Amino acid sequence: MQASKPKSYVRSTYVYTKLRKSFGRQPLFQDVPAHLLDSISPDRAEQNLYCLRNPVHEFVQATLPQALHETNTNVVELREQGVNHTEGGWPRDVHLLNEEHVARHRRRVRHEDGYVRAVLGLTPQVTRCIDQNNAIDMYQTYFDNIPPQAPVEKYNLQVANVFRDQFKRPVSCITWTNEKKSRLAVSYSEQVYFSVTHSTAPTACYLWDVNIQSAPLLEFKPESSCWRLACSPSDPDVLLAGLDKGITGLFDFRVSSQAVASTSIYNSHDAPVSGLLYLHTRTNREFFSSSPDGQCLWWDARNLSKPFDQLCMAVRLGPNEEPSLSKAEGISSLEYDRGLPTKFLSGTESGLVINANRMGRSHSEILASYWRAHDGPVRAVHRSPCTLRMFITCGDWSVRIWSEEVRTAPIIVTKPYRHEVTDVAWAPLRYSSYMAVCDGGVFYYWDLLRKQREPVASLQVTKQGLTKVTPHPDGELIATGDNDGSLFLLHVSDNMAVPGSHDKQLVNQIYNQQSKREHILDNRVKEIRLKLRENAALEGEGLAEECGDVEEILEKTEEDYFAIVQDELNKME
Repeated sequence: MQASKPKSYVRSTYVYTKLRKSFGRQPLFQDVPAHLLDSISPDRAEQNLYCLRNPVHEFVQATLPQALHETNTNVVELREQGVNHTEGGWPRDVHLLNEEHVARHRRRVRHEDGYVRAVLGLTPQVTRCIDQNNAIDMYQTYFDNIPPQAPVEKYNLQVANVFRDQFKRPVSCITWTNEKKSRLAVSYSEQVYFSVTHSTAPTACYLWDVNIQSAPLLEFKPESSCWRLACSPSDPDVLLAGLDKGITGLFDFRVSSQAVASTSIYNSHDAPVSGLLYLHTRTNREFFSSSPDGQCLWWDARNLSKPFDQLCMAVRLGPNEEPSLSKAEGISSLEYDRGLPTKFLSGTESGLVINANRMGRSHSEILASYWRAHDGPVRAVHRSPCTLRMFITCGDWSVRIWSEEVRTAPIIVTKPYRHEVTDVAWAPLRYSSYMAVCDGGVFYYWDLLRKQREPVASLQVTKQGLTKVTPHPDGELIATGDNDGSLFLLHVSDNMAVPGSHDKQLVNQIYNQQSKREHILDNRVKEIRLKLRENAALEGEGLAEECGDVEEILEKTEEDYFAIVQDELNKME
């Protein structure tokens, strides 16, 4: 069979032709002024149908368009792996913790030939790095002509919430519960000794949620007006209440709004409870209380029939005097830190701050020292969270910071306030800061590292006098109450709550500096007093000699007088 011959490819083409004269005239463009080409007059009929709308509401989309996309990404597998790194390269006979072994081995290695060759081999590389370092001026100051500006650090205080008492009673105590989402336990009382109207006045205390201000979470009712509250460190539903009768009630919110147990009135205080704090024990059931009657009582919550210990707060005693309640100092405030389980501080009605140590064998060893802090009652006393040797007090119209090592005078004194200071507290986390409230309704926030002569921030919270201030352990929220039954929750900025990296070290430096200064001044005062005593003694001896000379002159004059009288009598005879 003969194969067919392949057909040739034929390309299809189309030729379009046009004469030059059919192209038209060549366009020539040039700038000409504007001129009217046509004018269309409006239609009067259509214009009469037009209605003016004022205003006009139109919906316009003014936001950026957004789209939602869903994708399946690759799964990333993660795993944790630790590395145990230890210093190696040392012989077995060399102990790393023994400095003599290490130094002996280093001296032996330095005398080897291999060590010398290794150092000589590194010389070119080190020389090159040194030359590069010298070629660049590392200490050149750029932009030195710019004037320095003060750092911008804003302190912000604002009222976050307000909780009001329907009976408008003064706030007597504020405490936070020990839990993750803390609640506020608040007591209300007039705090008048031996009040006649305490039986008819309402005694309800409230437990508030910081986010709900319309009504309290819980209402618990003590037997009488409540002066002090203390929350259990282990159970947030257990609370202690110190009453104006001198007794202490134990409340369990899971059981009832009434006290599940209370101390006996015959074994309790004779005056209202002015201090109530838990002790640092294994069971977290022991606490102690104080009162203006001049004694401190230690209790066990499992047996409130009688106290297991008692201390009479009498410090100003004679050499052979025995302590008694008639000579005791009335307690107005208490301070106890879990870091010092056997020590506590107590402020008295007479303005003293007593340092007590329960490990003492005698009464003088237990009440080892005291400070003359204020002219009136000590409203509050708190140890510093930075160093336990420093504490702060408030009373009359001043706030003072003291050191346990200096007993003659405070190490830091603020200028007098315009109104009487009612309470003071350290900032929980910022070691250099503390806060104070006064009768004028003003909240003051101080920072010793920023300013020592004036507060860094203040806020007029209310026109009524503020009575108590208690910060949250996290430091961002601060609760304060006034005389009208209002509880204010304040929120502070981060620079007032978060501590700096060197705050604790700087505060310790301030404490040591001020303590040293007070020691120097105290020694100088002692020297001046000693000199005055010596001068007074010398003046006394001079006066004694002068008195002796005067007596001799008087005796001689008397003898001369009687001799003259006798001569005159003889002449008359």
